[in-house]
Amino acid sequence: MDVLFTAASATVTVMIEDINDHVPVFTQPIYRAVMSESYGVGASIITISATDADVGSNARLLYSLREQDREFFMVVSVEATNTGVLKVHRVSLTRATD
Repeated sequence: MDVLFTAASATVTVMIEDINDHVPVFTQPIYRAVMSESYGVGASIITISATDADVGSNARLLYSLREQDREFFMVVSVEATNTGVLKVHRVSLTRATD
């Protein structure tokens, strides 16, 4: 039995929570990443960055995903760098076969 590997894509919406004076702005309008199907749970896919003109604790950003994007992905907020790391949350075991 041959195993056929196919390409797939996913669009994930990352949101930033902020309740202060200035709106956070992503440092890139779109982030693109390529990942291998060999990535395991917890593997880092891409780091996302934003800036906020607020100061002190008001400038701290919290990244999250829309509900429908949480099945296979998670985002971890890194307070020290104000970044978010998109990671594998669950691995699909479905593979195309001949």
